[in-house]
Amino acid sequence: MSTLVLVLFAVAAVFAAAAVVPRVLFRRAQDKLAHRLLGESADRFRLLTRAERVVGVRRRLPGVLGLSEADVVFFGVFGESERLATSRIQKIATGARLSSGRRLLRREVLRLTGAAGGEHEYILEPASAAAWRSHLGLWAVEERKAALDVVRPGKS
Repeated sequence: MSTLVLVLFAVAAVFAAAAVVPRVLFRRAQDKLAHRLLGESADRFRLLTRAERVVGVRRRLPGVLGLSEADVVFFGVFGESERLATSRIQKIATGARLSSGRRLLRREVLRLTGAAGGEHEYILEPASAAAWRSHLGLWAVEERKAALDVVRPGKS
């Protein structure tokens, strides 16, 4: 009986390690990538956070998501990168559900819809999602103010 308990305990420990170790390694890789990007040009980004790019229904690419003056950039841990110009963003949405309908636990999704209609989804931690909402909200206010400051001759 005690041998069976030890075997069950060992199997549970292996499954727990298999679930935790990759996430820890990816977080360390994301931190190293962010440190390298900030070392190259610290004033380039207004915001830089850990993120996972949603590629398919179940597939995610770990990396960092940055907001600069002109674009939103994703740098993946494995070398992939994606750039979306802020002038091309049509819609910004956050929430706990992916566009595929999958619900997230203790995570939030940042969904950016481009002018061409393509959606870009990034999974963030709740604190990072709040920072992104704040920064993108400030960016949207600046864009609206800039549009209102334009003077057009003629009747309106």
